[in-house]
Amino acid sequence: MKRLIPKQKEPIFNNSIEYLHSKSQQWISEIEFIEIEQDFLKELLGDHIMGLCDTNNFSKAKLYLNGINHEKVLGDKLIKSIKQHHINLALLIENIYIKRENIFRDDHEFLKIEFQNYVENFKYIKEKVFELILQIMKKEKKEKLLAK
Repeated sequence: MKRLIPKQKEPIFNNSIEYLHSKSQQWISEIEFIEIEQDFLKELLGDHIMGLCDTNNFSKAKLYLNGINHEKVLGDKLIKSIKQHHINLALLIENIYIKRENIFRDDHEFLKIEFQNYVENFKYIKEKVFELILQIMKKEKKEKLLAK
């Protein structure tokens, strides 16, 4: 009788070069998606600028826009670093940089922390923008209902 072994989501050796290479590719994809989200948030704030002008939240919106722009710059720098790291790992897989494996592992740990911080910062800004827009939308809805 055959025994079925469930497929693992992640490789057994979480520190293999192939695994690190795969993780760096995931980071690149996630940062690219975050860039799309950043553009969406900027548009969303722009669409509700009239509601922001009427309230005392205009300074908050400016702060969030500055935060989004700052994170976008950091994201561009981070993605360049991760892409270079991704290339180095590919070369390591091809046994070209064997003597530098420890350096690349250290780089990977550093980039992992930078990536996690970047994602957490963006999530915070996104949450605050959504809260602000929700507040404005509720106010606009209330005003429309009162106007009827």
